[in-house]
Amino acid sequence: MKKSIIAILLALSVLFSTGISVYAYDGENTVSPYYLYTYSVKSTLVISGNTAYCESKITGDSTVTKIYAMQYLEKKNGDRWEIVDSWSDSVNGNSLTMSNSKDNLGSGTYRVRTVGTVYSGSKSEPVVKTSKEVII
Repeated sequence: MKKSIIAILLALSVLFSTGISVYAYDGENTVSPYYLYTYSVKSTLVISGNTAYCESKITGDSTVTKIYAMQYLEKKNGDRWEIVDSWSDSVNGNSLTMSNSKDNLGSGTYRVRTVGTVYSGSKSEPVVKTSKEVII
């Protein structure tokens, strides 16, 4: 009897100690991770002719003190994405916007991927957002 109670308690502790991922609807018919300190993460790609215009925006809540981000312009090669160009930026504050462009693109499928870290005091959280794919 005592062993079965211990077994039940161990099973319950394992069940309730597993992490739960929380996601939220982001208004663009996609599901995004729920962040503790980040209000929004956006990646936008516009291609005009053979020039890519890349924009990334990360907005944190009022406790955010710093944001660091990498912006990647990527091209699809078979089943993989290859980096065409990348940029980085940081800000001491709660909002970061990055705007970059790349000329002389060849035909293919492109996207922008934003990868960042949002700092709230001594705590931080990673953020990621990928734009819609654009074919030229």
